[in-house]
Amino acid sequence: MFTISCFNFCKSSHETFVEEIQELVEQEKYEKASERLKEKLQSPKERDELLSKEVPDSARIIEFSNDRLKLVWTEDQKIFFQDLSAGENNSRSLDQIPSNLSLSQNANYALVEYTMQASGGCRYVAISLKDSSLFYESGAQVSCRNRGSILPDGSKIYYFVDDNLYEEKTIEPRKPVLLLKKEKIISPFPNLKTRFLMYPSGNSFLIFSGNAGAYNLYWFHPSQKTVEKIDKDILSPILYYGNGESAYYIGGEIGKLHLRRINFSSKGKPVITKLFTVSRKEINPWKLSKKNEFLSGYSGKVHLWGPSKKSQNLPVLCERVFLTGDDRIVCETELGNLFLSKLDFQPEDWSIWKLYEEVRSK
Repeated sequence: MFTISCFNFCKSSHETFVEEIQELVEQEKYEKASERLKEKLQSPKERDELLSKEVPDSARIIEFSNDRLKLVWTEDQKIFFQDLSAGENNSRSLDQIPSNLSLSQNANYALVEYTMQASGGCRYVAISLKDSSLFYESGAQVSCRNRGSILPDGSKIYYFVDDNLYEEKTIEPRKPVLLLKKEKIISPFPNLKTRFLMYPSGNSFLIFSGNAGAYNLYWFHPSQKTVEKIDKDILSPILYYGNGESAYYIGGEIGKLHLRRINFSSKGKPVITKLFTVSRKEINPWKLSKKNEFLSGYSGKVHLWGPSKKSQNLPVLCERVFLTGDDRIVCETELGNLFLSKLDFQPEDWSIWKLYEEVRSK
């Protein structure tokens, strides 16, 4: 009697779940089985770190420091800061729901962009993230299609007005200074409305200039007030940081994409290397720290890939996926959860994934 009782009640939760799915399959209830498996693959595991189970009204903005060891995200009128290596975290309330966010190189400061409903333009507020030491509102009205930036110490911000680059100290009184005229930062198609997107690269900045899938890349050194064109034929103006001294982006043209790496340091001009051809599934490349492999998300799936590695789907479903500097997935699910997950998937995880693929093929 005890043996039978133990057989019924000593099963693991994993075994019980698999049996329930198998019963649904036997009953040909494939849609219900698929929904149960999908929910399981979207849910954080016990060993994962849940960052938020809130479902914000607006889309989260998620950004990293250059080394991807500091994570910042927004949820409506709140911004969250987490130092993944030191274990520190903080949060601040915001004036309104931000439309964009640009971090300093060390992620200690942020340039927050808000939409101005009356004019249709945007305004900037510089804030500190580890504490409340900085709150500075710029008087400039900027185009919402551009992206400004901020120094690592939060002392100055940079932004574009009428395609000209301005510098502004984050102290009163407001005194914007024209640094570079638009003739210095040319788009591949000057007759189209140009977008300018700035990203910190060590002690300097990278600026994408262009539109419609064609961008030039400039290197801007704020202390010397110089700018230099360093690359062209860039498809997407999104930068994916690597180890703190490198980043990746997509070059080429529609139908012929290739990955490029830019190495930057305080010693001099960044060095760009053209790597290899990539597919549409690989256009958001997050580099693993110790391997020549990348992690990307596509159509809700997460996969590992590399120049000498066949693409491998991982047993997790994320609506959006990012990778930290210590190789943890930042997973935002369709249900709205945000969590951190290591890449140490267990046999049980893979068995759930195998079941999911089998059921979906029915």
